[in-house]
Amino acid sequence: MFKYILLISFAVLISCSNNNDKENIKRVEIILTDEDFKENVEVKKYDEDKLKNLALSSLKEFYSLPYNQDSVRIAYEKFYSTNYKEVLRKSRNIKNADEYVQSDPSLDFEFETTIEKVYDIKLEGQKAYIDADSSVYDRIEDTTSKARQTFVMSYENNKWVIL
Repeated sequence: MFKYILLISFAVLISCSNNNDKENIKRVEIILTDEDFKENVEVKKYDEDKLKNLALSSLKEFYSLPYNQDSVRIAYEKFYSTNYKEVLRKSRNIKNADEYVQSDPSLDFEFETTIEKVYDIKLEGQKAYIDADSSVYDRIEDTTSKARQTFVMSYENNKWVIL
């Protein structure tokens, strides 16, 4: 009989009260593999607030990059997801940070975005959805507008990246 591997992950909420009677929620991700659930049980503790703050910090850091060669390289290496790099490879034949810098990607950096107010950050699997007011400066048109946007980040290789 063939052995099927089943991957089930779910979060278990464990709540406890602190001295101020506020709820302190800790999350635990339990990954069960193997059809009989007898092997390969893995438990990972994580701090949801810390993950949310890291996603927001990464987003703000990305949008604070000026348009120059060093920033273009940093954007490619540190902030672009594998998915986005694949799009660049297929659509513009860009395979690495050096090629991206040489492509003079001014249109990718046309807008300068500043996060003004964050309403909510939701984590769903490996993605973070950041609902925020932002100020968007169009470098080409020399105009500024305000917008409420949902930014999507992905957790990849132990860091938050732009999808």
